[in-house]
Amino acid sequence: MAGFLNLFGDDPNERFRRGIAAHERGKLEVAEQEYERAIFLNPFVAQFHSNLGDLLHQLGRLDEAKDAIEEALRIDPKNAAINNNYAVIMEELGSLNTAEKYYKRAIFLDPKYTHARVNLADVLGRLREYSKAEAEYRYVLAEHPEHTHTRQNLAITLKNLGNYDEAAIELTALIQQLPDDPYLRMLLGMVYQLQGKLDLARGEYQASIRLDPNNPAAHNNFGSLLEDLGEAQESEREYRTALSLDPDYTLGRENLARLFFEMGDTNQSELEWKQLLQIQPDNVKAHRHLGKILFAKGRFAEASELVEKAMEQGIRDDELLEMAQNLKKLADAESQEDPVD
Repeated sequence: MAGFLNLFGDDPNERFRRGIAAHERGKLEVAEQEYERAIFLNPFVAQFHSNLGDLLHQLGRLDEAKDAIEEALRIDPKNAAINNNYAVIMEELGSLNTAEKYYKRAIFLDPKYTHARVNLADVLGRLREYSKAEAEYRYVLAEHPEHTHTRQNLAITLKNLGNYDEAAIELTALIQQLPDDPYLRMLLGMVYQLQGKLDLARGEYQASIRLDPNNPAAHNNFGSLLEDLGEAQESEREYRTALSLDPDYTLGRENLARLFFEMGDTNQSELEWKQLLQIQPDNVKAHRHLGKILFAKGRFAEASELVEKAMEQGIRDDELLEMAQNLKKLADAESQEDPVD
């Protein structure tokens, strides 16, 4: 076999070692060439394909990375790390259920594989399987109580489950370790706001913004709190600050448009909803509120066109459907009132 593998005057293992060395030094093009040469010389080694897949993943070439890791899995389906890495790629490609399946397979193969278990918990959270995610996070923390990423995501999961008291406890403990982490301060502000502890929430949002004034999410969340406190002008200022930092920040644009709508400034609200639709054409709230504004202003033709476009995009919303029915009734009534020639 060794003689066969050296038929081309190359040693595949040496090529693979060169690839690893180049990869570690950041010479990714060289590493790719060496990995591919090793595979050409001996296509039956799972790790050759796996390393190539990891490199392609690093380069953002996800479809090619997926193919390489699939070949590694075909050769060595019981390798826990390769199963985990395949799940990571599938998650990034948006195949969350497939990712869940392969994270679970990695854990079955190696029950102590902490990284795979954390990844599983994260993808369960993305699938809104919050109770299952909580169980996985707690399993990891029982073994590794110092794992800050896991504790942070556990806190987020508890918030999503509505367990605000427990979420606040976890975040407070983390902030004692990392008092200058702006993201943790923002999260705690969100939890306090959900608990109705608005003064405490204000303090956490302000601390988060002091630590990182360029985070649009912090300004947006602070704007939401100020709205809850009845401070509309200050709320508008924070939403505008969020949008100045990221003009395509859809949540900030949505909140600003809604704020104007609730304040009765329909002209400004209309402008913001239209801007949001340019950024996110399938935004249901934008169609709904803009439709209400156009309908209230008697601009029925524009309202009808908006509703039709929403339907064409597959948007199904009860308020939009009701609006479509009302517009049809108006159109039928007008046609009956027209004089017959």
